[in-house]
Amino acid sequence: MYTISFLLWIHIVAFVAGGSNTVVMPIIGAMLPKVDEETRATLFRIGFHMATVGKVAAAALLISGPCLLWLKYGGLQGATPWFWAKMVLIAVMFAAIAFEETSFRKSAAGDQTAARNSKLGGIVATLAFLGVLLAAVLAFK
Repeated sequence: MYTISFLLWIHIVAFVAGGSNTVVMPIIGAMLPKVDEETRATLFRIGFHMATVGKVAAAALLISGPCLLWLKYGGLQGATPWFWAKMVLIAVMFAAIAFEETSFRKSAAGDQTAARNSKLGGIVATLAFLGVLLAAVLAFK
């Protein structure tokens, strides 16, 4: 009983930590072209630290999610269409985050096109994140 509760807590904390990136990173990206070089360097440092938090959160989600599915629900039997929609949106979200992070790194090296791509990746990641949350609520209500 406590194992499932602890895993759910880890899953929710990781979701919040990772989700914060989908909110904050586009804001950082939008600020980059408007600030002086010193502030720009600071924003890139913050962004890279947030990316690290996001990777740890993703690992925690990818471990705790299947564990919860197995321990609480006995596996995939009974998985609803909303569960599968959530899985698709997770894949879209991770792809968008990878695209965003790659573009963010190129932007740090001065590539202006990459800065626009990073913004697009952030928008897609944010929309996918919101979809994941909605699908999770509907799948596990």
